[in-house]
Amino acid sequence: MEAGYSGLQSSSLFVECFREAMPLVVTGILLYSYYRQRIGIVDMLLYAFATEAYTMLVIGPTFTATFFVSIFILVDQAHRLFTGKLYIRKEYFILLILPLLSHIAVILTTQLYKDPFFYPNNSAATFYLRPLYFYVKTYLPLFAIGAKIVQERDQYSFEQFTETMKRISIISCIIGGVQLVVHMVFRNVELGELLGLQHRYLVEGINGPLGIRPQALFSEPKTFSAFLSLSIPIFLRDRQYRAAFLAFAMGVITSSQTFWINLLAGGIVFFVWGKVYPVRAKVLGTLGLIIGIFLLVAQFKDYLLQHYVENKNQPVYKFIFERSAYRYDNEYWQKDNIILGLPLQRDMELPVVDFLRDEPYLLWTGYGGGNSTFIPSQYFFGQMSYANHLAGIGGQNLNMRWFYILAEFGGVSLLFFFFMLTRASGDISRFNRNYLAYVATCFFFSQIDLFLVITAMLTAYGPGTEAEFVGGERLIQTTKR
Repeated sequence: MEAGYSGLQSSSLFVECFREAMPLVVTGILLYSYYRQRIGIVDMLLYAFATEAYTMLVIGPTFTATFFVSIFILVDQAHRLFTGKLYIRKEYFILLILPLLSHIAVILTTQLYKDPFFYPNNSAATFYLRPLYFYVKTYLPLFAIGAKIVQERDQYSFEQFTETMKRISIISCIIGGVQLVVHMVFRNVELGELLGLQHRYLVEGINGPLGIRPQALFSEPKTFSAFLSLSIPIFLRDRQYRAAFLAFAMGVITSSQTFWINLLAGGIVFFVWGKVYPVRAKVLGTLGLIIGIFLLVAQFKDYLLQHYVENKNQPVYKFIFERSAYRYDNEYWQKDNIILGLPLQRDMELPVVDFLRDEPYLLWTGYGGGNSTFIPSQYFFGQMSYANHLAGIGGQNLNMRWFYILAEFGGVSLLFFFFMLTRASGDISRFNRNYLAYVATCFFFSQIDLFLVITAMLTAYGPGTEAEFVGGERLIQTTKR
């Protein structure tokens, strides 16, 4: 195992073997259930996503049930393509090759204009090959998932998707509650790790007032909180207020600031722009209001921090404002991390923003899929990842995903992705349209790539439309057997 991931391991050999085996077990169960027609394609993907706390770290932290299910779908779609059972229309072929076009542009930029990158161990060849690995491992599976959902659209509806979301949310809240009991009553680390908790979220003093950030079986507490924030509007729509409160309470306990931002986005989308018809207008309008609110908060941050210091021992302040105050406090870090009012994570988004500030021409092309490893190491000085970055281990898996697309693929690709993933059929419900806008907005703050793809595909095909059309245009056409 790479040294950069050793800190994610359990100290118990039995626990680590259990966690490393679970992705394959979950994948096997899900694929069996899918082919026995007990669950749909979206169910399989959602259940896999909800178990990413278990990962095969011996290979890498991203080798989860979601990865194995996605690769299976990719192989299935590749087989159908090569055997002539489907073809991809021109506009979606462009979407398919955008990362490759972006990387070609990066190569030309470094060769003909300027090379601002850092090559650990002087391995420039890795800079050109890593995007191909990223393309096959990450990008192609997401594209294949979208194609598979389209093919099975007549067998699965947006309403079935919402029912699965609610089911997973309730089960996950129960698991999160069990994690709290195990930690606070039994103080058993190994048992908590068996239940999905990572050791780094059990450290007192940095994980909220309870000393623990429950994550259920999700990859991280912030991912769990993002999922809960996406389920709350569904509970409220169906008037399941107790379930909505349970999801809200568990989201608060995760001590994730993403949870609060997503709820703010939800309030704006559903109540301010709820009757606005275009999805893109809702997304842009919501992001504009959120940025305006954060700019206002940034203007008064010194007063707000002082107010927090005076009340930080009160339970409400500890639950809601403790981690927010940490994000805004620059007195200790001596580095301004506030951009457009948003307090960026100092170890993740901020180094990338600083790099792009110094090399603004890369905003057109990005730096290439998976190539954040090659950002010069001085941008990470003082961070825990600095040593790993010097050694060329890992990369910047940014949580702010629209920004992630901009940084990896460039502004042209960002516009193309935005327009393709916010298309909506004309005959879907208002809630469905608002929900797509909500997910697309939360995508700016949360790592929910899979949810955006699923919601976009389900929303682009309204009830009563043929499964092979999006807004009157053919996406993927299958040939009859």
